[in-house]
Amino acid sequence: MTLDVRPEIAEQLKTIAAAQGLSVEAFLQQLIDRELSAQAEQDISPEGNGMVWENGVLVYRTGNPLPAHIVDNAIRRSREERSRHVLGDLP
Repeated sequence: MTLDVRPEIAEQLKTIAAAQGLSVEAFLQQLIDRELSAQAEQDISPEGNGMVWENGVLVYRTGNPLPAHIVDNAIRRSREERSRHVLGDLP
């Protein structure tokens, strides 16, 4: 594929690519990959049930909230694990 751009844009691309230690081709490939990845994230079930992107993390949405005891247990286990990591296994 050939991309025709104005000379001043070509110079800017060369400058930006060089600053990142890349060729113009490699820099443009990164831009394209990043854009296609972002588009794929948007295409994953924008609403309803299923996998959705939230704050950069893929989350499975069922439409039903978790029961409170499950959330409480997860928080408790996380706190216990953090305490063991920080304090060690004290008797």
